[in-house]
This record gives sequence, C-alpha cells and structure tokens, in this order.
Amino acid sequence: SSDLAEFFYEFDKRTPLQDFVKKMETVVYHNKLGSQLERIQRLQHISANIAPKLGVDPELAKHAAYLLKADLVTEMVGEFPELQGVMGRYYALAGNESEEVANAIEKHYFPRFSGDELPDSNLALVVSLADKLESLVGIWGIGLIPTGDKDPYALRRAALGVIRILLENSLDLKQLLEATFAAFESKGLANDTVSGLYSFMMQRLANYLISVEG
Repeated sequence: SSDLAEFFYEFDKRTPLQDFVKKMETVVYHNKLGSQLERIQRLQHISANIAPKLGVDPELAKHAAYLLKADLVTEMVGEFPELQGVMGRYYALAGNESEEVANAIEKHYFPRFSGDELPDSNLALVVSLADKLESLVGIWGIGLIPTGDKDPYALRRAALGVIRILLENSLDLKQLLEATFAAFESKGLANDTVSGLYSFMMQRLANYLISVEG
C-alpha cells in the first residue's frame, strides 16, 4: 500500500489545503449541528476568543482553525483515517503554511488518550481547546449526553483533554464554555448546556486528580 499512499499524497498535494475546506460544505457533521464547514466556522469563532488569553494573535488562530479539518476530505485520509492531523501537517507545509500552523493542525488532536502529551505550542493549545470544547458543547447541547459505558462521541476523552490543558494554563472553564455556547447561536442548544457540562467536567477533574494522586 506504500505505492497507493504515495499516489494519494501526490494527488492531494495538487489541491491547496484551503480548497479542501470548501468541499466540507457538502459534508454533514451532524444533522442538528450542520455541515463540516459550519463546524469550521464555529472553530474559528471559538479559537479567536481563546487566542488572546494565551497570547496568540486571533487572526492567526482563525487561520489555523480554518485549515484544522481540511485533511478529512483528502484521498489519503479517506483511505487511512488514522492519518488525520498528520496529513494536515504535511499538506500545510507543502502549501507553504508556517511550521507553527502546520504543527497546530497535527497537535490539535492531542492529548489523544489518557497520559498522551499536550499540544506543544500556544497556537496548538488554542485550536486543541476549541476543537474539544466545540465537540463537548455541540454534542451535549443536542442531548447526546454520555450515559454508563455509552460515549459514542468520546466526550469524556474531550473533557479530560480540556481539563489537562487547563491545569497547565490558567483559563476559566465556565467562561470558555459560555464563549463556545455563543458560537452555536442558531442551533437551538439546550439552555442548561453550560451548567450541565460544567458539572460533568468538574466530576472528570475530580476523578483525574484522584487517579493522579493514587
């Protein structure tokens, strides 16, 4: 499959990353939350809000957020989904994006599992938080709350990722949740989304601190 991978890579590279983003208008993210492009626009909004709190230029954050998910509609990631983020980095560099932006595209998925490393730049932290918070608020807000073992949208993992980042960077969780909620203004999310999520995440924080101490 290395020949195939090389073929996909060369094929995808002919299309600038921003052109892939336009294709996302026709890809449904969730029927209650709109297209992948609408999701990208929310990620831009949320990233621009978080950026100044971590000393990042909001315009740079919006630019990185715009490209974050572009590799999802490439041939390569279509064939090898586990390469999402990694290919985004390669295609960004191939398209003359900065190392900082390319790195943020890859690292916005971090931490990917318990004990995984955190994003390693402030720009990557901004878009990582935006991505996780957007998932949490959107999915929770349309009523898909994790119960028992069922957590198809991996909200517990997203919550833990946010918590680990916040433990290293002094940001206000309530404020972040409210700013994220505001990005969904037209989607009719449940009114108690922020308060419900805040309690859920505080419980995750308690569990995390117990496990670390243990």
